[in-house]
Amino acid sequence: MRRLKIFSGMVRLLVAGLWLAGLAICPPAGEAALPTHPQPSASAAEVNAADKVWKKVNNEDSIENVQKSKPQQERVAGQTAENVTRPAAAPVAVPANPAGYTEAELRERMVKQYTPPKPAFRRVSGAAAGSDYRPGTLDVKIPSLFFPKDELKDVSESFTENPDGTFGTRAPGDALVSGSGYSAAAQRQLQEEQWRKVREEQKGTVQAGGQNKAGSQVSAKPSAQAAPARGKQKTITVQVLVPVPSPFRPLSKGDFYWFNNSTGHYLAVLPGSLSQDPLLQVPATGPMLIRDAGQNEFMAITTDDPSDTYYYKNQDTFPSYGKVAPVFEETRKTFQGDDVSIKYIRRYLGGEYCLIVDSAAKKAGKTYRMAVVFPERKQNEYLPKALYAIENLKAY
Repeated sequence: MRRLKIFSGMVRLLVAGLWLAGLAICPPAGEAALPTHPQPSASAAEVNAADKVWKKVNNEDSIENVQKSKPQQERVAGQTAENVTRPAAAPVAVPANPAGYTEAELRERMVKQYTPPKPAFRRVSGAAAGSDYRPGTLDVKIPSLFFPKDELKDVSESFTENPDGTFGTRAPGDALVSGSGYSAAAQRQLQEEQWRKVREEQKGTVQAGGQNKAGSQVSAKPSAQAAPARGKQKTITVQVLVPVPSPFRPLSKGDFYWFNNSTGHYLAVLPGSLSQDPLLQVPATGPMLIRDAGQNEFMAITTDDPSDTYYYKNQDTFPSYGKVAPVFEETRKTFQGDDVSIKYIRRYLGGEYCLIVDSAAKKAGKTYRMAVVFPERKQNEYLPKALYAIENLKAY
């Protein structure tokens, strides 16, 4: 019995020793046990895995959490995660008042607005000849090259001047000053910011005006007496190039007469001012037709037919101008819808400079040629006649 009591006491001592050893190694939660691990250094370079575990157990901020909690510099537009540490480009300077137009901008806009487009062809009346032109009309089209040079004309507009020297209010979507170097995206962003600011200021003004000194609401609609005074007006004048009136003499049906050449298989309209027929005494005139009023004032029409073996060779008898470069070339339609190529040649003939209008149209294997020669001093009369005759030459 005594041995049993001694054995039981030894067992209790052993259990108590093991329990005390366990408390020394793992203290109970909630007790202020002394740390058995040295305190970690504040330097990030000295932090090791054990330090991280210790700080995590004791609910302390790790180096990573401290760094994450630091305020980060706001990223500049265009930076990514890869280049966020690179130095950001200097921000673009915003103009002093992009909501108003500068005088240079207004002048540029007025020049563009009031300068009419310069067409390649104008009619005898002076109107532009575009895609709506129909060949064969008396208001025949003429290359703009042969019209006088455009003249300068003054154009004026009045604009309200802002206190900062700009004018009016810039419309949404208008570009900034040309040549400022802003990209399209930057321009839109700046304009949106400016317009947002303007709307906020207007809203604040309306709200401030909607309350009286006692704090009661009043109508935000301004009275006639409270209407703001009209800003100072400034007139801006620019010079633009505009076409001069047409110098060409208008045509009428009485200026022409018709002639049928059955040998050449064409029906031609001839100017009444070219009435003489130099081939009148020639026994066999054939497909050639000539009318003149002098040495340097005449026209010739012929048909080059490869199958013609009876009459003279048309290409040899047609007037030759030598090696002269045309001042202008074009291709237009006849009233029948056939393509006709036209060359404008300037040449010294009979003691003065003359203009030669030479044309050629192909149809059914034949080439119908027409040339009208006249002095440059008579260009305003003969150039419309020549082009009208070319467009109305009927091949059959």
